[in-house]
Amino acid sequence: MKKLLTSILICMSATGAYALRVSDSIYIGPSNNVANLVMSTEDYDNWIQNDGFRTSTQPVTITKKLYQYFKDDFDVIMLITNEAKKPQTISYYGVNRPIANSVEGIGMSIYSNASYYGSAEKLFSLMYLPYMDAIKYGPTLHEFCHCWANYAIPTAVDGHWGICGGNTRGQLGGFKQSTLLTNVDGIANKYSAETFGTNANGGNGVPYNEFELYLMGMLPIESVQEFDAFPVVPSETFQYCDESKQRICFYADTRNHYTQASLINLLGQRVPNYTDSQKQFKALFVILSKEPLTSLEWTACESAIGWFCQTSDDGSSLYNFWEATGGVGSIDPSDLSSSLKNPTQIQTVDSDMQIDIHIMPSTIICSEPFHVFNMSGQDVTEQNGSLPYGIYIVHTTNGSHKVYVK
Repeated sequence: MKKLLTSILICMSATGAYALRVSDSIYIGPSNNVANLVMSTEDYDNWIQNDGFRTSTQPVTITKKLYQYFKDDFDVIMLITNEAKKPQTISYYGVNRPIANSVEGIGMSIYSNASYYGSAEKLFSLMYLPYMDAIKYGPTLHEFCHCWANYAIPTAVDGHWGICGGNTRGQLGGFKQSTLLTNVDGIANKYSAETFGTNANGGNGVPYNEFELYLMGMLPIESVQEFDAFPVVPSETFQYCDESKQRICFYADTRNHYTQASLINLLGQRVPNYTDSQKQFKALFVILSKEPLTSLEWTACESAIGWFCQTSDDGSSLYNFWEATGGVGSIDPSDLSSSLKNPTQIQTVDSDMQIDIHIMPSTIICSEPFHVFNMSGQDVTEQNGSLPYGIYIVHTTNGSHKVYVK
């Protein structure tokens, strides 16, 4: 089998930020946490106009192209089109295409279609957001939740919670159980709850509820409070209770009550359980565009992805993944260059620079005096000759250059 020769060029924007050019159509951003796949105008427009993600072949073509250059390191690949607003031709705000499942006890069968998408075994989900703001404002959390839910219990909305309770409103819809009222207006089958959505509850503005966290492996079953689900509700009876729109009223003849014991009886034990479940995930975020991203576009998408994946509270009303999981789960988008299969050649795009930089194992050689800085800004010049693999900045009197040391 022939090895793929990857030529990486360093592209500098007008602001001084560098991007790695992996191929004629694939770039890695200056922060090393997001990739850019440049499509032809015809292919990009077709993707938008005809909802390419929903086709059986177009997403596979993209993932297989990515796996030509990237190792099989990623649990999740998320594609995002470089659009400021959701295109009118696309009916949804985000979608998750499950690729594989290895978890028992969540209502899903065990299977894997990873090889069909170019992954040997690692990939278990392919997601798509049709516009850029969806990264920060949602439905990013919602789509990640679909890796595990809802395949567990029957509800009024397929794949979501519909009219189902929880300790709080869920990412996949549902009401807050403590607000449920029964026998409304003296009618035995009339109920009401504080206003909620049946398939979502405000993008990244709400955290995961307890049952979602249990299915995701982020919480033990002992932490899931009892809740009710109404699998059949006539749509004409589902409406605001009054003009204040503070509560929703509905009629239902079937009310399923779930306890910890009944969930285990229905689904079986989750395997792996909470203690052994995967809680850290490696993700490849890929921006689809007609042209290579500008410096402003790189900054915007890297900032949004960095926020979503940070492992701290940002102090805003929105929830990143770490916050939404109660500080238990995390997503790692970083150090993409280390996931390249064969980074063998480094060049600078600016051909006017008469500086020769050569990369040898653990060593940088330059034709003029230089200093070496790591991506944290630390001067590591004294380590030259024993540098760990990764990306470094070579600073000379004629400018700075980003290089990859293998």
